Amino acid sequence: MIDPPIVKRNTEIDGKPFALVVTTHHVGAVATTAIHRNDFQRHIGGARFVEKTEGLSEVGHLSSTMTEKCMAAMIPADGQKTVIAVGPVDSVSEERKAEILIEHIRVVRELDTGVIVGPDMNNPESVQDRASRADGLLDHFTGLSETNRGLSIDKHGYTAHGLVAAIRACIDDASLRKQRVSVQGFGAVGAHTARLLAELGAKIVAVNNKDVLLTNPNGLDVAALFANRVDHGDGGLKDYVSTKGGFQISHKPDDIFRVPADIFVPAARTDVLAMPDDLDHVRQTENPDVCDVTAFYEATGVSLIVEGANHPISPEAERWLESQGVRILPDFIVDCGGLIGCWVEWEARHRDGLKPVVDLERVGHEALDRIRRTVAENVQELLSAKVSARDAAEQIVLRNREKLLAQR
Repeated sequence: MIDPPIVKRNTEIDGKPFALVVTTHHVGAVATTAIHRNDFQRHIGGARFVEKTEGLSEVGHLSSTMTEKCMAAMIPADGQKTVIAVGPVDSVSEERKAEILIEHIRVVRELDTGVIVGPDMNNPESVQDRASRADGLLDHFTGLSETNRGLSIDKHGYTAHGLVAAIRACIDDASLRKQRVSVQGFGAVGAHTARLLAELGAKIVAVNNKDVLLTNPNGLDVAALFANRVDHGDGGLKDYVSTKGGFQISHKPDDIFRVPADIFVPAARTDVLAMPDDLDHVRQTENPDVCDVTAFYEATGVSLIVEGANHPISPEAERWLESQGVRILPDFIVDCGGLIGCWVEWEARHRDGLKPVVDLERVGHEALDRIRRTVAENVQELLSAKVSARDAAEQIVLRNREKLLAQR
């Protein structure tokens, strides 16, 4: 580190209280961890690497959302999030990412011994593996690769299994085979979601990443697209060549917001849709590429939105969509599969003391069963609620929090 850490306890971010915010400066990087509350001994959330960040709004919002996910999943932990700004992310090696993460988490651990870090954007399991092997840090990392005795959360698509369980709680399998699905963000979450839905017979009509958009109104060859991603990574979509069936390619990825579909899965980033009068504010604070939700709905005609990313739609935009008859499945209710997998892995490592997971297959099945059951039950409760989906989701969180606090 090149400067002493900046430590703030019992502080506020955008008017919300946070138990601890820690910022450390490194050569070429600035890392910040926000721990939302101190209700439980443990605080869990991902660490992501980004090009730049403006202030603390992003880390604060992501941290509080992790608390909501923990409560929705009945996990006795508070949320935390770590955001590390490193400039052009593609130019930073995994070794360097791990070095920064180790330095930063060692500082955070001295201030809060309950921190647990999982994988996140631009922070794959291979970086987590490196960091977890640093002296004394295994207790503070989860979401490791199978070669490092973890569950390979991203490889097996744990978050996607939750999203698909949510959809199946709304739509029976026979009806699902008639649905057109658009997936924004063909990455660790979106690619697996598209694969699982295609295997159930749904028609995946559009997928994109930061480079390109691929569309086919008759359905894309998702199996080939997924295999391409396995071979070439997230960036391989722009070089994809199909040997089965045609598709259209556009170098305007945001055109996905104009592709007609029945189900839309935003699985890329925060605040991709907002109301017209809120666009300027969101562009300045969260996402410069945010799109007009009214234009999106007019062009796509979607009837179900399953939020695979954290906070992809502004609260006002959610309410407006619901007024148009669109069903919303909120982020922390349906995209908690990766969190559940990370928690189950971390718990398994601690059953007999802090040791590697012994039976990965059994623990993996345990995690997937818990993901599917938890998400389906929560969605069924949403569907029967007499209030908006967001309000119903928050009621679930408050009720579960009371139960977990009583069990401490």
